[in-house]
Amino acid sequence: MSLSPQQLFDAFRLDRQDLTIDGFALECLPHLRRHTAPPGGGESLLCFSRLSPGHELAQIREQIGHFRRSRQDFEWKVYALEQPSSLKALLEAEGFVADEGEQFMLYPLQSSALQGCSARRSLPAGLELRRLVDARDLDDVLAVQAQIWGRDFEWLRDKLSIALSHPESMSMFCAYADGRPIGTGWTDYPPGSRFPELHGGAVLADWRGQGVYSALFDVRFAEAKARGFEWMAVDASPMSRPILESMGFMTICETWPMRYRF
Repeated sequence: MSLSPQQLFDAFRLDRQDLTIDGFALECLPHLRRHTAPPGGGESLLCFSRLSPGHELAQIREQIGHFRRSRQDFEWKVYALEQPSSLKALLEAEGFVADEGEQFMLYPLQSSALQGCSARRSLPAGLELRRLVDARDLDDVLAVQAQIWGRDFEWLRDKLSIALSHPESMSMFCAYADGRPIGTGWTDYPPGSRFPELHGGAVLADWRGQGVYSALFDVRFAEAKARGFEWMAVDASPMSRPILESMGFMTICETWPMRYRF
């Protein structure tokens, strides 16, 4: 019997909600999870919300007040299948600003090969994929992300640097054209989770349509499947969603990073 999007999301939430983030302090509150960043360590994070009916505004304002005391910006990660279903609108009314919406998608890794991924695709001459293991190579990754999204990603450096020192928990790849970085992608393997998660899959505009995105995906998919994981998760941008759907990924629900700045 196939599982519904709500059942799959609930399985993901139960799998992930009590996992820690390196360097962050986790508080398991009754109605959400709060990951507090260390001083100078970037944004804190709220996620996996189940706010109490009739008390939603009070619980939202409680979190704003909590971070206001330390003047710490934070993100509230919202999934459309959480409670209340109006959470995004409630947060916006309290001053949160939503980044572009993404689609939370899943694929059963151990079923059959992804459409088109039964064999590693080759790249055109002059292009290569490299597994990154040295934090000094993060300059390439952050440069690609900044060019694609038009904003600074320096805030991500420390987190990725820590993750690179734990290859069992994260693997990162970068595509190069004659030595110049043109595409990125990495996979998080949270300890104890059945859901490795794709991040940072992006290719510079001039190099799209040449198999770079698919090659970055293939190498990560093959690795996750070889490690024996059950599901692959991803928050897909509007740009990536059609490609992943064509491979067989299932759309579970829309998701938004909601940010609050002091």
